[in-house]
Amino acid sequence: MSPVAAKRPRGRPRKHPVVPESLNKITKGRSKTGCITCRKRKKKCDEAKPRCNNCEKNAVVCEGYPERAIWKSGKEKAEEGTAVWSKDISTSMLAQSTAQLSRVCIPNIQLQPVIHGVDTAGDRIFFEHYVFRLSAVLTVEGPQKNAFKDMLLPMAVKHLGLMHSILALSSSNLDYQSEYGRAILAKHPDVTENSLCERALFHQEEAVKEFVLDLVRQNSGTTENVVLSVRYGQMLCFVVKSLTEGKTTGEHRMHLQAYQKLIHETPPEDSPFMDFIKEYFQFHISVDELVHRPASPPLSSTSSPATDDDPSLSLPPALFQPEAECLMGVQDNLFYFMSSITRLRNKIRINIESDIDPIVDYNALYRASQIDASIRAWQSAWPVGEVRHVAGLLYKQMLWVYLWRSIYPPKATRWAPDTKITSAVNGALELLKLIPANDPCQTVVLTPTFIIGCAGVEPEQRIPIRESIRRIRAYTTLRNADRALEVLEEVWRYMDKRDERSWDWQGIASDMGMDFLAT
Repeated sequence: MSPVAAKRPRGRPRKHPVVPESLNKITKGRSKTGCITCRKRKKKCDEAKPRCNNCEKNAVVCEGYPERAIWKSGKEKAEEGTAVWSKDISTSMLAQSTAQLSRVCIPNIQLQPVIHGVDTAGDRIFFEHYVFRLSAVLTVEGPQKNAFKDMLLPMAVKHLGLMHSILALSSSNLDYQSEYGRAILAKHPDVTENSLCERALFHQEEAVKEFVLDLVRQNSGTTENVVLSVRYGQMLCFVVKSLTEGKTTGEHRMHLQAYQKLIHETPPEDSPFMDFIKEYFQFHISVDELVHRPASPPLSSTSSPATDDDPSLSLPPALFQPEAECLMGVQDNLFYFMSSITRLRNKIRINIESDIDPIVDYNALYRASQIDASIRAWQSAWPVGEVRHVAGLLYKQMLWVYLWRSIYPPKATRWAPDTKITSAVNGALELLKLIPANDPCQTVVLTPTFIIGCAGVEPEQRIPIRESIRRIRAYTTLRNADRALEVLEEVWRYMDKRDERSWDWQGIASDMGMDFLAT
């Protein structure tokens, strides 16, 4: 039986018959690229852009085309949170979940500190306190222009050790129980007193550490001039820190002596910064002799009256620019007279301790007459009426009081104050009243106030002395002013008993364990 033949289609046969498609043809999936309207109506879309023509022919609003999405696997969709569409989750929860995942993907980038060493919020508090408050009360230049801010701070930006020293100095000046300290804590709720104290201790330790490393570098011969200048700056910070803390251990003297040794062995090149350093250190070296009692010399040196080996006190007029003076007394030669009086006073003390008669010999009297003439001839370089001119007159009056008190020690337990010294003290108190409480000259007024107070025999003279020290303390916030008042109160106690030991206030301070700088 023959196979059934295929039925011939109707109509005339084609000249070129169509080749039947292969049964193995691969079925393609739908592209789903038509517009949204045609897909809803299940119509063929011609995919014209921006609107398909099929919708326009049928008077239907074309809703456009869906956004093209990059194909992602199910794992990728699950990581992005898009797979939750398969569950009954609200749109708001889906958006929140996606936002959380996006935040997790953001890298944790921390901004580095702009100023090297100022890393935390506490460090910024110390830095601002130094720039806007502390640096302005350490010289007589005022807040607008002073060497601590204009010279020392730019060096600290380049040297981490000096920056640690400055921040440690600034932190030591903050009293968190004062009104100013409480205002700082209230303004910065992100810091506490304990955290600030921890940062202060950190900067102090790091400052000493960097200072020692610089010494090691110098010994190895790798020290440069810039590092040497920085070392002077760090030593200066250590000295001032003893003032801010009101230390009574004599720690400052170690740094003063180290400065004298360093500048003798390694003389620096002349520069405005080194002029400032020399003036500041020489000021404190001279004032240190006013409170510190020198060690007693061996007996062999006191067997004969001491001779004076100082050169003549006939000094030429001081040639300097008054505006360049950071403190008082150094560039204008006043402290040259102070050092001469101190040497004279030390020799008189030796005579007292060695029972040498007379206590004040002819050499001492001749020397005192020379100093007296030089003090009287001294003139201030500042114009009359300026506060700095008044401060210069106050220092001049202080030197005369210091000289008189040194060459006239009381000889008995019962003695009466001399009218000359009483009049000189009253004149100095009048000058003190002329210096405003908020004037930068309050920075250098503690020294004359202390010396004049050591001659304040009359009780009514002590009231303005106490008021002056309180003004100094309020302006400078340096705690060494408190130590000066404590010593004065003890000296006055000896005076009230008419005890001749009131002459030796250095000895009284030593017995009290008070070794500080009255600056």
